[in-house]
Parts: sequence; C-alpha cells; structure tokens
Amino acid sequence: MRLAIAASILLATTLQSPAQQTRDRPSSSEQSQSQRISTQDFVKQAWIIDNFEIQAGRAVQSQAKDAAYKDFAGMIVDDHTRLNDELKNVAGRLQGVELPTKLDREHEQKLQQLTSARDRNIEDTFRTQQIQGHERALKLFQNFAAKTENADLKRLAENAVPILQRHLTQAQELKKTSGVM
Repeated sequence: MRLAIAASILLATTLQSPAQQTRDRPSSSEQSQSQRISTQDFVKQAWIIDNFEIQAGRAVQSQAKDAAYKDFAGMIVDDHTRLNDELKNVAGRLQGVELPTKLDREHEQKLQQLTSARDRNIEDTFRTQQIQGHERALKLFQNFAAKTENADLKRLAENAVPILQRHLTQAQELKKTSGVM
C-alpha cells in the first residue's frame, strides 16, 4: 500500500505540467532577491552605479538644451559624488574589499549610447536611463540594507535609499523632450 501511494505521488509529480512546475518554484528574480549579496558585490555595484551617474550627469550638463535636464544632471553629479565618497571611505576600512577601477561593459555601453546621442535625443536617452537605473539601484540598496550585517554599509545603503528614490521620482517627472510623457 505504501509503495502504491509513493508511486502515485512520484507519478503525479513527474506528470505535472511545465507551467505548474514553474509556478511551484520561485523565479530567478525572486531567488536572487532573497539571496544575500556579498559585501564585495555590493561595493562593486554601488561604485559602478555612482561613477556611471557622475559621468552621465556631466555629459548631459554639457550637452543638454533643456535647463530642467541640466539642473537634474547637476543634482545627479553632486549626490552621486557624495555617495561615492562615502562608499570609498567605508570600503577603505573593510578588509579584503576592493573598489573597481572602471565601469562594467553594460554601463560603458550605456554611457556610449548617451554621449553619442544628438540634440534632444540625449535628454530622452538620459531620462530613460535614469528611470531604469534608479529602479535597479533602489532594489539593490534596499535589499542590501535589509540583509547586511555590516553596520557601516547598512547605514550607507539606508541613507542612499531616499536619495535614489528622489532621483527616480524627479527623473519620472522630467518632461520628455519629444513632447510625449
């Protein structure tokens, strides 16, 4: 009898549809968000975010036509410079944690896309990148702050969240230069 029950359970499990099997497992994004990010990975990603934002902001400050974009870019440069300085300070006190020396390929490509945009296109590209980038950065910083045991990095991440949220909100409020929201 037990063998029959065990065989029935095994058969039911293997005959389950792929869609049902997928629903029973957490998605890769759910798995990655529930996993603890290492201190080195967080520091690396935070440094890349800050340095990309600084470079992108400077490019838009010098090339944008719309004053609202120039002002927003200036705020991005100032805030991410402060965040990066704090990150360097905290990371410098951590044993075995190294800061990157350059952007990763993804952010290099985004910076190239931005700096090669012409006229009003740079503003629309910047707005889109800012919204997408700050959505990702917010998740990273919130997740890390909730899971890290390092008090200094926790404080850094927690303090960055309202700044990143303000950047996201203001990027979303920027008027698209093509006239369509």
